[in-house]
Amino acid sequence: MKFATIGHLIDEKTIEEFPKSWIHDKLIVFPEMNVNEMKGYLTALTLTARQIIELPREVIRKNILDAALYVQNKLDVDLIQLGALTTSVTDGGVWVTKQKEYTGYVNHGDSYTAAVTCQTVIKALNFFNRESIDQVLAIVGAYGVIGEAISKILVPQFKHSILIGRREEKLQELKILLKGNFETTTDIKTKNADIVVTATSHPTALLNSNHLKKNAIVVDVSQPPNLSYDICQKRPDIHRIDGGLVDFPLKIPTSVIPAGKNFACIVEVIMQALENERENHVGSIDLIHLRKTEKWAKKYGFTLNELTNFGKAL
Repeated sequence: MKFATIGHLIDEKTIEEFPKSWIHDKLIVFPEMNVNEMKGYLTALTLTARQIIELPREVIRKNILDAALYVQNKLDVDLIQLGALTTSVTDGGVWVTKQKEYTGYVNHGDSYTAAVTCQTVIKALNFFNRESIDQVLAIVGAYGVIGEAISKILVPQFKHSILIGRREEKLQELKILLKGNFETTTDIKTKNADIVVTATSHPTALLNSNHLKKNAIVVDVSQPPNLSYDICQKRPDIHRIDGGLVDFPLKIPTSVIPAGKNFACIVEVIMQALENERENHVGSIDLIHLRKTEKWAKKYGFTLNELTNFGKAL
């Protein structure tokens, strides 16, 4: 199989990083990758996170489908991974699978991202000598594709959990799926949380200093980040940790991904291609598949080692 990712720009300045020869109309195509003899491409829409949120959904979806058809027809790709907000605007990738022009397979990559997020939370607690049973957890974006899966896995392990989302009806649906001591809210009620996980589709930093208690741990999965570098500088007591990153042997030519790391979502589609698994992995996360991605990661050595904050080791 040959794979391709379809992401987007973080902001307007990001496009300046790339040579003009990489830009094909509305799509940036990185040089061909070769991972364990498996070939593929990283690509990105020339749209920013804010544009993807604010422009009409049908416009964004057309751009995503055009990108999928480009990599299918021009690059012989038969497996795509939807990155960051391209997942959100396609109903977790389900919409793409229903477009007859695209005949390949789709993976949102969020299964391994959710797995790595849970690993990061546990690793962070161990790093700071804390026990989950004594801690209050907050999950921002709790009913999203990633948020739902990590809620199922983490909520039973914590003293109390605060599950946060914008839509009350979606929070009510989430309640039915969970076990443990938790509450739901549409407010950013993170002030009393010992550890906060962000997994939102918000186009800018969502958390500010007033949202966080002293010595809070923030596992920030969101892209763009939900906790800014400036807040971290002003509040050195806060322990922000990059979420969704794993060790990766190849240097990715973009400042968004730290050297020696890669996003777990990208790694998932690479692993699926290496396994030659011809299936769609879209919509809500199947926890059986999530556990399978963890086994793949051990097999291929794409694992979480050191914890980082904006790419720097803790």
